[in-house]
Amino acid sequence: MSNSTSTSPRGGSGDGADPAAAPDQSAPAPTAAATAPPPRPRLVGVDVARGLAVLGMFVIHVGLGWGLGADGANPLTDLVSGRAAALFAVLAGVSIALLSGGSAPVQGRAMGVALWRVVVRGLLVLPLGVGLTMLGTPVAVILAYYAAFFVLAVPLIDERWKVVAGTAAILAAAGPVVSFWLRSMIADGPLAGPAALVEAYDPMVALSGSGLLDLLVTGSYPALTWLPYVLAGLAVGRLDLTSLRVRAGLVATGTALAALGYGLSWVAMNPMGGRARLEAGYSAAAMADHGGYTSTAQAMAEGFSGTVPVNDWVWLLTALPHSGTPLELAGAGGVAIAVLGLCLLAEPVLRRVGYPLAAVGSLALTVYVGHVLLIWVAENGLWQGTPLQWVTDDLALTLLVGALGGATLWRLALGRGPLERPLHTVSSWAAKRIP
Repeated sequence: MSNSTSTSPRGGSGDGADPAAAPDQSAPAPTAAATAPPPRPRLVGVDVARGLAVLGMFVIHVGLGWGLGADGANPLTDLVSGRAAALFAVLAGVSIALLSGGSAPVQGRAMGVALWRVVVRGLLVLPLGVGLTMLGTPVAVILAYYAAFFVLAVPLIDERWKVVAGTAAILAAAGPVVSFWLRSMIADGPLAGPAALVEAYDPMVALSGSGLLDLLVTGSYPALTWLPYVLAGLAVGRLDLTSLRVRAGLVATGTALAALGYGLSWVAMNPMGGRARLEAGYSAAAMADHGGYTSTAQAMAEGFSGTVPVNDWVWLLTALPHSGTPLELAGAGGVAIAVLGLCLLAEPVLRRVGYPLAAVGSLALTVYVGHVLLIWVAENGLWQGTPLQWVTDDLALTLLVGALGGATLWRLALGRGPLERPLHTVSSWAAKRIP
């Protein structure tokens, strides 16, 4: 990727794009004053990439695309599993960067306001995520984890992109190893007692069954292994994303990272015998909290839900979806960066034909919350036998058409989404009043 610090015009990614998304503008050249940044062209490619991430979650959560395969299966599942959420996390980091000035970060009081806007948004999103988790749907809700990502990412909000990218690389290599060690100590070691104590007094555990320990170490998107995605996005957002050279560099860099991560994992699992070792050492007890798979082959086919078993360190050499290993972080993170680069390169075309997808991306928080609520309604049969039954009879089609059509109409008529607007207003108001 090009090391660009150009002060050429930069675009926002849409304030409603995710809980940390930047406003429909970007910052001027650095200044000590906390002046409002002038309007700039939107980076539609960022919105489109985020829209793809949301639709990718639809594939996993409601089976969008099921039956498209010749055998009746869903060919999209393997394509997006683990990668849609990774793209979502990378774009969260990009949005943090754009909110604070993009390739020419704001300074002084303006940077302080940007920092607190991110923190306040995280604090506002946390109860929303906990509330959605309390519904008990099959969806591993990511919003509460976002709050942790935001708070942990802001100390690097004013660092140069090389520093942020280097930190992301170090965490991607070390975080999964530390997670493996901590979880082994929690599962059967000296940390079992302290972990149980934390869980016992954690109010989020009492409310939703998922608390601080999950957010940081053991959950579906633990910060210890997912923060590298966000920091990678923060580093990318510090580049001049209007530059064709940078956009092409993102595609090349992302492709190389993906090839490295998935390629090294394939070598470790096959020619080097990693898979044979894991199959020979299969442990039902170790697999109990990681999908309950009855064989290593089944685990390899399905992937995990945030972390790998701790019975054998060779699991860290896999790149399975949602495994949180160094090689998966490189692979899925590389795909996310490449997809973003491709969307930015195609921006002249996508600005028109991709508008519905960009609209979904710009209203991603509303669409995400709405799809979880609709899944809850369908799971509980609340609309069965009513005039609204057709909505949940084919949930995948309803969500696809509703998201694309509804987001497009809302964006054209009203701008920011029904959740994005108050999030923007409250966080901006609060951030400007924090000393």
